[in-house]
Amino acid sequence: MAQPHFLADAFPYTKTINGQEIAFTDYGFAHDGPAIVTFSGWNSDHRGYSYVTSYLMEHYRVISICFRGHGPNRDNVEDFGFDDHARDALALLDTLGVDQFIVLAASHGNWAAMNLAEIAGRERLLAILILDHLAVEASPQFYGALKALQGKDTWRQTTVAFFKSWLGGNQNANIQYQCLTAIGGFGYETWARSGRTVEAAYRTWGSPLKRLEALNDPPLVHHVYSQPGSDEYAKLHQDFQQKHPEWFTYTHAKGDTHFPHIEQPELVFKETVALMDKAIKRAAPSKN
Repeated sequence: MAQPHFLADAFPYTKTINGQEIAFTDYGFAHDGPAIVTFSGWNSDHRGYSYVTSYLMEHYRVISICFRGHGPNRDNVEDFGFDDHARDALALLDTLGVDQFIVLAASHGNWAAMNLAEIAGRERLLAILILDHLAVEASPQFYGALKALQGKDTWRQTTVAFFKSWLGGNQNANIQYQCLTAIGGFGYETWARSGRTVEAAYRTWGSPLKRLEALNDPPLVHHVYSQPGSDEYAKLHQDFQQKHPEWFTYTHAKGDTHFPHIEQPELVFKETVALMDKAIKRAAPSKN
């Protein structure tokens, strides 16, 4: 595999979408076929995808879209949710002339990806590759942490606890860089909004897997995860795949961290290529 380009400090473009400044990067424009669209989680941005994009852009057009208020301008914005991000992304893709695409969704960016699947439809959004999204129903402890993110006196220590959990003891330099720069550049308002919005998603749907089941016509969905690495969590995925073999698959990456696209970019690249191939084959009959 070719040596990847270094894109971690890539300069983003901006467009005004739905009255908001939306930041994004756009690589591999000359490639034909479905594009790859990436969603970060809350309190992160396009830079988290720079490592895997370095591989992907040699073969696909790759567009990384930031949440509102997650671009270079970190001024606080009015409240918004996952559905807003889904609609922002679709409107941006319209302006860029992107027809078919798959989404790489990190962590809670998957809530927005599932909303996008609902409004774009399977013929346009061909597949979702989920990157380490907590697939179980939220525990009381997790709800407590989300509440703590919403407190002015508790949000900072709660983010530090999340960082330690996400790193899993790993000393990966790229992940440390992301935590110290891209993720660390947000204040109380953005972290509190993430706590409110993620809490609302789990209380509304119960779990991401239940949200997937609520889609009328799901795209292909593939979950690449490392955390948690328990047998029970693997069994949850095995059972869900057996229930929905026509559209759901998973890979236990067996990494240490919550960031497979940073920790294991070559693995995520290979998983993305395989998913894209399956998605194109699945979509082909609808074009006849």
